Order: sequence, then structure tokens, then C-alpha cells
Amino acid sequence: EGEAAVCAVKLLEMQRHLMLMYTSCGWFFDDLSGIETVQVMQYAARALQLAREALGQDLEEGFLARLGQAASNVPEHGDGTQVWAKRVKPAAVDLLRVGGHYAISSLFHKQGSRARIYGYSVERLEHCALRAGEARLATGWSSVTSDVTGESEPVSYGVLHWGDHNVNGGVRPFQGQTAYKQMETEVAEAFGQADFPQVVRLLDKHFGTSTYSLRTLFADERRAVLDQVLQASVQEAEASLRQVYERRAPLMRFLTSLGLPLPPAFRASAELVVNAYLREALESLEPDASRVSDLLEHARLEGVPLDGAAHGYSVTRTIRRLADAHQGRPADLPALVRLESVVRLARSLPFELDLWHAQNVYHRVRQEALAPMRARAEAGDDAARQWVRHFAALGDLLGFQPEPAA
Repeated sequence: EGEAAVCAVKLLEMQRHLMLMYTSCGWFFDDLSGIETVQVMQYAARALQLAREALGQDLEEGFLARLGQAASNVPEHGDGTQVWAKRVKPAAVDLLRVGGHYAISSLFHKQGSRARIYGYSVERLEHCALRAGEARLATGWSSVTSDVTGESEPVSYGVLHWGDHNVNGGVRPFQGQTAYKQMETEVAEAFGQADFPQVVRLLDKHFGTSTYSLRTLFADERRAVLDQVLQASVQEAEASLRQVYERRAPLMRFLTSLGLPLPPAFRASAELVVNAYLREALESLEPDASRVSDLLEHARLEGVPLDGAAHGYSVTRTIRRLADAHQGRPADLPALVRLESVVRLARSLPFELDLWHAQNVYHRVRQEALAPMRARAEAGDDAARQWVRHFAALGDLLGFQPEPAA
């Protein structure tokens, strides 16, 4: 009954994807490689996959023979079969690939005993994580289930991360505790000796061609993992450039004062470091106006081009956070003063700002809190008087006309 039910759902899913592949936007396209056409081809690929699984029929060869007759207008994309190979086939998902995604992700994010990966559920049944310096190894086996078809399969895995983007892993259908323990023991022993090439060879031995890397991760998770992988490398590179800048900044200013161009290495370090310092200063919840002013002066003296769009975004985001804090605690004088000081600083900067959110917050707070605070101020409350004064100054900075007294 279980297998029959899964087969029936697969057939229904195949029919659904056959209808989806005729989505009209996919057939009104400028080029075969466009996102709409690639999407409908992905629907077709899923239908073909389900036909193989549910009916035992492989229809892909005939489909590709027809698809190959469609030429792309972009020479590097060739015809439909090349678009299929580059853009469609790599996007195909099955239970093993979900298991590979889960295994690689476990190296970078703590996974619970149960996880959801898009339309799939993963139940972790056994997991072992080892670490040696920057290298990490994970072995285990899990049950992977499609939430759509109900199909489930236990899979075993072994994955190695040995620095930067270097990830090697394998996934296969679970072959019993004996085979799994043999793989785990051999791989862990080689890892314990820091013999990473041997670990890779053992993964190849046990998993064969079912190998995975960062390329096989789903796109969103791949970006998240690469951000994490890059962070340490970028920080190391930035630290080196900061040392160059701090030691050579006086020489750079002297060269600039003489109208001489900076050597490329100096220019690169100055541009990265000054912009980084400025971004850090502007993203602080209490930006130091004198620090920002000093950095702007350094940029002028050293001829450093500033990333206006990025810095404008940074200060806008800081203002947004402070405006939300002010709205959450409208009577809090320190929160109001912080917002006012940052908006005042932002108004003095040579960057484009988006004050729309702060203006909306100010308007709401003025409607709800100004009258009660004025009443308290008129009754002799000194803190309320200060609040009203700072609130009026903030309104002026945000472009509001003074609110007439009642």
C-alpha cells in the first residue's frame, strides 16, 4: 500500500509538471536561455525524472533530440541541449542530493535531529563530527523523505571540509550498519592523522561517483556557506591591508599633496581601509561624529574615492534602527537624542540618504506623544521640556514644519 501510494502521487506530480511546462511565459521569450524558458524546461526535467521513477521509462534521449533543434540567439549557449546541460540538469533534485545538501550544511551549521529542506524532511539517525584545526569531517546516516510524494530513503554520508571552498563528500543509499561503520572508522582514522588526501580517496572508495561539493548545494545555502567561508579569508586580507595603510598613510598624504599618483598597492589599501573604517563608524548605533569627520578628511588628503552608495545605505540603516527604537519607546529621552544626533550627522555627509522611514516614525510619534509631553513640560517637568526641544530639532532635520502649540 505504501509503495502504491507513493507511485500514484508520483504519477499525479508528473502530470502536474507536464502541465506546468506549458506555462505561457516560457513560450514567449527573447531567447532559449531566458529564465522563463529555463524554468519550463525544469518542469519538463522533473516530469522526465518522475517517469523514470514511477514508470521505469527513460524518455530523456528523445526529448533532447527535439530540444537540440532549438538554437539560442546567444552563441555561447548553443542549442537547447547545451542549455539543458548547463542550466536545467544541475537543478534536478532527488533524495540523494537532499542528503548531500544536508551533509555539507552540517559542517557549517548546527543541525537538529530533524530538518526541513524545502519540500523534504530529514531525520538524523546517526552523526559524528570531528575537527582538526580548520578541517572538519562529518559522517552519519539519515532518513530523507519527500513531503510531496511521501517517498523516503535512508542515506549515509561522509563529507570533509579542509579549508576555504574545498569540500569533498559522498552520499549513497544506506547499506546497513556494518558497511556504515566500516566507512566511518576508515575515514575517521585517516582524518585523525590529518591525511586529508587519504580521506578524499576513502570517500571516493566508499561512495563512488555519488560525490558532492559546494557546487551541489542549493543556491541559497551555497551563498550562506560561501559567506561564512569567505569571512575569515576576507578578514585576514583586510588585516594585512590595514597594516599597509596605517604604516604608509603619511607617505600617501605627502604624495597626494604633491599631485603625484599613489602606487596601485597604496591606492588599493587606502581605498579599502578608509571605506571600511567609515562603514564601521556609520553602522554604529552611536556614530562618533568626530571620527567620521576625521575619516572624511583622510579620504580627501589621500585622494581616496568613497563608496557613496554603500555609506549612504549604512547610515540610512542606522537611522532606521534608531527610529524604530524611538518609536518603541517614544518617551525615552536618550533614544530620541541618539536619533537626533545621527540624523544631524547624516545631514552633514556627502551621501544620498533615504529618510522616508524616519519621517514616517516621526509623524506617528508626533501625533501620539507630542501633546502629552508638551503638557508635562508646561506643568514643570524638566525632562519633558528637554524632550520637546530635542523632538523639535529632530523634526527640523527631517524637514517637518514646527507643530503649533495648542
